[in-house]
Amino acid sequence: EHFCGVNEHTITLNGDNPMSVEQASTYIEPGASAIDTRDGDLSSSITITGTVNANVSAAYILSYNVSDLTGNAATTVTRTVNVADTTIPTITLIGSTPITLEKGDTFTDPGASALDNIDLDISGSIVTTGSVTINTVGSYILTYNVADTAGNDAVTVTRTVDVVDTTPP
Repeated sequence: EHFCGVNEHTITLNGDNPMSVEQASTYIEPGASAIDTRDGDLSSSITITGTVNANVSAAYILSYNVSDLTGNAATTVTRTVNVADTTIPTITLIGSTPITLEKGDTFTDPGASALDNIDLDISGSIVTTGSVTINTVGSYILTYNVADTAGNDAVTVTRTVDVVDTTPP
């Protein structure tokens, strides 16, 4: 029984708020539910305004609203959907590791390639650190790293270069 003609209805969001979505994936709307004290389940009548473009990194606001059978609107509920690239790039060595060289030989680093889910081929952005002293016997480590435009660092990859002296005097 209602007094003073007051009709109560509220919207409850399904899923997280805020919600995180990986860039370049598919956004699946989890929906919402609305129960009215007099009209019952109004979930199928909820209207959602706003859109989410899962291909573009940004914060999107969706608004949910519903009215009861007499036209009384519920308080609008909003959901923030944060689309972001959080996937790290992958570095692949070109050639083998370790590489064994004879002391005094010429060494040319075969390098590495890097792929990212959003930026694609980012091999040209790889930063290589370390060096090989070809005239000094020893084991040398070259380190390769790269980050995508979203700032996600790849897992660092290393190559060992062993300089040996097996030539008899």
